[in-house]
Amino acid sequence: MILTDLEFVKQMEGWGASFLPGRMLSEYTSLGVGGPADMIVIRRVEALEPVVAGLRERGIEWGLLGGGTNVLPVEEAHGKVYLRLATGAASVAFDGIEARINTAAELGRSVMECAMKNLGGMEGLVGVPGTVGGALRMNAGAYGTEIGPLVRSVKVFHAAAGKIEEMVAEPGRFRYRKSSFAPDDILLEVRLQLQERPFREILDHVKSLNERRRKSQPLKEKSAGCIFKNPPGLSTGKMIDELGMKGTRVGGAVISERHANFIVNRFEATATDIFRLMDEIRERVLKGYGVTLEEEVIVWKN
Repeated sequence: MILTDLEFVKQMEGWGASFLPGRMLSEYTSLGVGGPADMIVIRRVEALEPVVAGLRERGIEWGLLGGGTNVLPVEEAHGKVYLRLATGAASVAFDGIEARINTAAELGRSVMECAMKNLGGMEGLVGVPGTVGGALRMNAGAYGTEIGPLVRSVKVFHAAAGKIEEMVAEPGRFRYRKSSFAPDDILLEVRLQLQERPFREILDHVKSLNERRRKSQPLKEKSAGCIFKNPPGLSTGKMIDELGMKGTRVGGAVISERHANFIVNRFEATATDIFRLMDEIRERVLKGYGVTLEEEVIVWKN
C-alpha cells in the first residue's frame, strides 16, 4: 500500500470516492495478469479535483484504469494509485440523432442502447470490449468503423489545471489507434452524432459481425484483443500466421490458433510469459519481413 494517509482516505469518502488498497490488477484485466496496486473509485465527478490534488501534494503518481481490456500490467507491485470512474445509473442520454454517453459505460452495451433508439453507425464496435472512455483514448475500431469520426465533443477533466472542459472535436484529434488527449486528461463524457436507422437493420448487422468475430477471434479465452498494430498496408495477423507461429507457447501464453495477432492466457500465464512471447513475435516479423511492430496493447511498467 503506497497511500497511507488515513485522514486523506477519510476525506475521500466525503468527496465521493472510495479507497481500495492492494487490489490485484489480474482481477481487473481481460488478460488476467498484473500485480497489486492501490485503487480509488471515483463515484462523483466532483471528487476528481481534490483527489488528484491530494495525490500530487503527497508525491503519489496516479493512472486511470477503465475496463482493463487493452492493458498489460507487470506482476510486481505498482508504485502508483489507479483511479476508476464508477458507471453512472443513466449512462446514455439522447437529443435527436446525438447521444451523450458516460465514458465509464461499457462500449458494446452503449452501442445497443443507441440501436434501441434507432440510431446506428457504431455497429462495428459492438464486439469491442472495454469502456467508452477506453475506445475514445485508443480510437477503437473494427470492421471499417472507428469511434473518432462520430465524436462531436468530449467532456474532459484536465488534471494539470484541475478543471473540466468540453472539447469540441477537431481534425487530427483521432488517428489510427490513438488520440491527442493529454496523458493526464480524464475523459468523462462524449457526444456522438449517429445515423437514423431501423433497429431491426442495426440488429441484423450486429448479428452478422458477431458471427464473423466468433469464427475469427478467440472470444472465450483471456486476451487483450490485437496485441500489435497493423503497419500501413499490412496485416500483422497475416504475417505472424505466414511465419507459422500460431499455437506458439511461452509459459502459459499462447498465440491463438484462431487469430495470430491475439495472445491468449490459456495456462495461467504471467505478464512475463506474455512479454517474452511478444518479443519472439517482434523478432520473427522483423527478420522475416523487415517490419518493426508497434504494440497496440498498453504496457504498464513501474
